Amino acid sequence: MDYRQLTQTVIAENAAILNAVNPQEIEALINEIMRAKTIQLYAMGRMQLSVRAFAMRLKHMGFDTYVVYDTTSPYLGAGDLLIGHCAVTNVELNVITCAKQAGARVALLTAHPENTHGQLADLCVLVPGQIFGTGQELPSVQPMASSLEQALFLLVDIIAMMLIERKGVSLASMQASHTNLEGLPQGFAG
Repeated sequence: MDYRQLTQTVIAENAAILNAVNPQEIEALINEIMRAKTIQLYAMGRMQLSVRAFAMRLKHMGFDTYVVYDTTSPYLGAGDLLIGHCAVTNVELNVITCAKQAGARVALLTAHPENTHGQLADLCVLVPGQIFGTGQELPSVQPMASSLEQALFLLVDIIAMMLIERKGVSLASMQASHTNLEGLPQGFAG
């Protein structure tokens, strides 16, 4: 396939995955986020890109948010929320188990809510991107878990937009909470 064909295919795959997500599961996740004292997010590898992006947006909206294993991550316990992306490895299972033992709630964005990880979670959002090419995963022409990684990034940006509206957060206040250490030239900062 050439560039244009691959572009259309990748966009169509992402649309199919995102359209397969149950809006009621998204609403349940938003409710979990809104009532959490602190939020910690976890994923490995390329999945962590969507975790870090979501953590940043949640922080910009005023949520007390961290990425698991960062040096600034606090104790996770009752009233807190762990959000995991993908949730299929033994490492992720350990993080979920520790969070549950500490009394935190667990929400997973995953293509495999039927696995042990999903059974331990308080909430699963089925995001049927390809990881292994099994179960409810939507097949992809892309290598490995690329379609799930991309869909998760887009999904958390959509959820962030929904949270901005629910919380009544202004874009100006979000910009004001963004780091000022990037050294933007005059006239570019709000």
